[in-house]
Amino acid sequence: MQESSLTSDLQACIRGDRKAQFRLYQRYKLFCFGVCLRYARNQQEAEDMLQEGFIKIFKDLKQYQQKGSFEGWVRTIMVRTALMHIRKYRKKEWEVVELDLGKMNQLADPGWNQFQKKGDHIIQLIQQLPALYQTIFNLRAIEEYRFKEIANMLDMNEATIRSYYFRARKALQENFSEQSTEQR
Repeated sequence: MQESSLTSDLQACIRGDRKAQFRLYQRYKLFCFGVCLRYARNQQEAEDMLQEGFIKIFKDLKQYQQKGSFEGWVRTIMVRTALMHIRKYRKKEWEVVELDLGKMNQLADPGWNQFQKKGDHIIQLIQQLPALYQTIFNLRAIEEYRFKEIANMLDMNEATIRSYYFRARKALQENFSEQSTEQR
């Protein structure tokens, strides 16, 4: 979508034009779904996050001041929506901060067996992390927030965030190496 086309679609969306909203949704749905999928436990939860995120995007579109990329603004909304979704629906999981590598493979959604690409496999491994580790890993490694920013977002100590991030990263590396060895 060219810049002038995007600008006109954004203005039309603000006016409530359903066709423009659909075009914007079509343009960003895969990008946004990828963001949601990294925070979700499964495809259905990612779809719920996606829907919540697009509702917020259309509701708050008039707040976008066209400074910086629109895609970056959309990503921020999707990440915040995912965090709010996790807090609301998986709050109990945040209390569990144990990281058991032995259980990671047991948590896999059986529907994921259809995916063979390494990218999908890595997403599956991230989804198997406990919710807090998964969230912190995504915010740091994927979204590239600084530890201090993550600590502020999650209202936690920065040192704790660092510790959870490094544990999550180590668990993912070990699990990925272990599964890569098994597939040979």
